[in-house]
Amino acid sequence: MDVMLPGMLVGKFLRAAVPHAEVVSIDVSAAEALPGVKAVKTFVMAGAPIRYEGQALAAVAAVDEATARAALANIKLELRLRAPVISAETALAADATIIFPGGEGAASASEAPVLKAPWAGNLRGPTETNLLAKPKRAAKALAAARAGEGQLIEARYTAHNQAHSCMEPHAALARWDGDTKLEVWLSTQSVDDMADALCERYGLERTNVRVRADHVGGGFGSKAGVDQEMITAVDLAKLAGAPVKITFERWEELIVGGNRPEASVNIALAADGDGNFGGLDAEAYNLNGAAVGGSTGLVLRLLYRSKNKDVRDYDVLTTTAPGKPFRGPGGPAGLYALEQAVDEIALKRAEDPITLRKRWDPNPGRQRLYEIAQTSALWRERDAQRGEGRLRRGVGVAAAAWPYFLSKGTRVELIGRADGVFVARCACQDMGQGSRSALSWTLAEALGVPRSQIEVQFGDSDAPRGPASAGSRTTPSIVPAAEDAAKQLTEELVELAEDLFGVKGAVMAHGGVDHDAGRLTWAEILARSGERRALGRRRRDDDGYYFAVDEFGWGKAWPGAVVVVALEVDTATGRVRATDGWMGLAAGRIMAPPVARSQGLGGFIQGLSYALYEERRLDPKTGLQLTTNLEDYRIIGVGDTPNLEVAFDETPLDGVRGGGAGLAELATIGVAGAVGNAFAHATGVRLRSIPLRPDRVLEALRS
Repeated sequence: MDVMLPGMLVGKFLRAAVPHAEVVSIDVSAAEALPGVKAVKTFVMAGAPIRYEGQALAAVAAVDEATARAALANIKLELRLRAPVISAETALAADATIIFPGGEGAASASEAPVLKAPWAGNLRGPTETNLLAKPKRAAKALAAARAGEGQLIEARYTAHNQAHSCMEPHAALARWDGDTKLEVWLSTQSVDDMADALCERYGLERTNVRVRADHVGGGFGSKAGVDQEMITAVDLAKLAGAPVKITFERWEELIVGGNRPEASVNIALAADGDGNFGGLDAEAYNLNGAAVGGSTGLVLRLLYRSKNKDVRDYDVLTTTAPGKPFRGPGGPAGLYALEQAVDEIALKRAEDPITLRKRWDPNPGRQRLYEIAQTSALWRERDAQRGEGRLRRGVGVAAAAWPYFLSKGTRVELIGRADGVFVARCACQDMGQGSRSALSWTLAEALGVPRSQIEVQFGDSDAPRGPASAGSRTTPSIVPAAEDAAKQLTEELVELAEDLFGVKGAVMAHGGVDHDAGRLTWAEILARSGERRALGRRRRDDDGYYFAVDEFGWGKAWPGAVVVVALEVDTATGRVRATDGWMGLAAGRIMAPPVARSQGLGGFIQGLSYALYEERRLDPKTGLQLTTNLEDYRIIGVGDTPNLEVAFDETPLDGVRGGGAGLAELATIGVAGAVGNAFAHATGVRLRSIPLRPDRVLEALRS
């Protein structure tokens, strides 16, 4: 965020340098007395627990960064150290320190309301829901498989912790105007929600709070909530009487900026005697750090229509930074387990893995994608390309499902200016997913004008109500609202054509109005009428919703994806390299094809990075994070990225206003499962932990 204001101060956090301790004392008087320090705020007092490295203990606002750093160095802090709790084994031990006694105070790692669950020390769960599940039917099917009817796979899969590590770090700039007006520039996934949150917290009128995010350099879920940098910048600005800006350094971003929680899944999957889906039992243990709300198990309910499922989610609390929602929360880890188990069933049956999925999965969109994948050269030639020497090659497949979410309260204002330009306003934001482009393409098509005549204004909470950029709901929220606004405005312009120009038989046409004597463009009508406005709303889907509360809606459509990945495994070094990939996305109408393709490729690449490279590493003795920079925290690079193809099944989603759903989650959650299956196909060895590090690969090959 490159916004600079006159008199702006620099804000900095004092963060815990240990993962587990008790505060004995904290003294900020020397920091307050330092010349150039304008405000100091503390978050802890004597007796307060420190539950993770990077926990904010205090914050300062100073005239420059050097002074702010000096102020932090002048804060006197005395701690009583405690043993770190960084693994499930230590967290669940009989003598483990209880991180949140009574379950009070834990943050949420979910972007949805946290489901109820019982507590037992550092273990929370199982969550209380039988959504899309019939546990008794699942138990009966698995009992039959254990008695020898059909096939059964029982295994444990583990997936590591992945940092969001957005290109733009978390940042906030706050400026007060007196005691009642507040303006905040923020790297956020929801300007609208943050404005509401600030109003509630500080007792301000909505018209007196403005949150702006003109451009956001990535979020992936880490910037969807009310974060400490925003509240702290606001508080420091109030104390100092001047604007305050806080920007995370890269080490802060990697430690406390957000992470996809580590997870382990114990899974039992059965096929019945006819090879149909029998039953699924799964226990998912989500290591969310100092947070609750893991949803790895929940995702297993979404794929394959049978309700013969018993799925349970548990949270394991540790003294590590709280997890946050991350592009399909729970999806990559859950599908890494499920889709490998499906492949193992296919192997036991000596059946093509895609053929098995076609029988188990009636989803129309994925059925069409399975056909494309199965007839592709990449799949047909997979056995011939395996190799028997040092370099082994394999091809794997995985399916993915994600709900269709939307924001029911979305509004888009469309302004037709006298110069013929149409301006769309919405309190939405673009964080790299291309929402501006999607709206521009949609309106250009609806109005019949070039995209150069469309201006999209996002990133301002003063605009009409907009959706959060989370849960793949931006596009299916803003596009129908924009089309509704275009319909209203063009209908008005048709009437104005008759009134202002005296023409007869005016009817709407591409880019304007046809009439008995010729044609008028929208620009010609607006030049005479002057500015005209219409406010479109996101109208209800024809088929309604599975679930709707406040602004949120869960629609009755099921987008799907199929992923095929080709790998090369060096059996001498353990290095795994992706060589090719194909992804099919069935999410209905594609609003802006180049942007959709970019979204698909981005998700594909992020999924490969998760499966092959990324992993937060902790010192096993101290509990301190070792991966605090982008040299030690390995992210996929250009040279690691293979040839990738993204294809779309554009069959409109029935009953969906606008005809299409979002792509972000679908494009990433199935990739790890395909990678795992490709590795097994290449080597004949099933590696049940990701990332596929060379040391893990060599150990698996030796065993």
